[in-house]
Amino acid sequence: MKIKFKIWIETDDGKPILGKGGVKLLENIKSSGSIAEAAKNVNVSYKFAWEYIKKIEGLLGGIETKKGGKGAGGTMLSEKLDKIIEIYQSAEKEIEEVLKKYEEKLNDVTTNT
Repeated sequence: MKIKFKIWIETDDGKPILGKGGVKLLENIKSSGSIAEAAKNVNVSYKFAWEYIKKIEGLLGGIETKKGGKGAGGTMLSEKLDKIIEIYQSAEKEIEEVLKKYEEKLNDVTTNT
């Protein structure tokens, strides 16, 4: 048996900002410098990725886009946004470790009865 979870960052009034999929998209943008390539890598449409990036920029800031088309444009993440991603990933890892202990206890109970 497994214990599963999802975490995300949201505004103080409960609007979701960033979750696992968004982190993957941002990581791909950081490594490729391209929204189009990142969208392809995480299997979402360019339109979805662009709208998501606009939302993140509006709520958190930290995304710099340069127009220019193939070879001339690009997208970069700020240090602040890198830190937010790092905090999200640290929280996710820590929660996974805690849940792994409880999963072992759960499996002990279910296999010994």
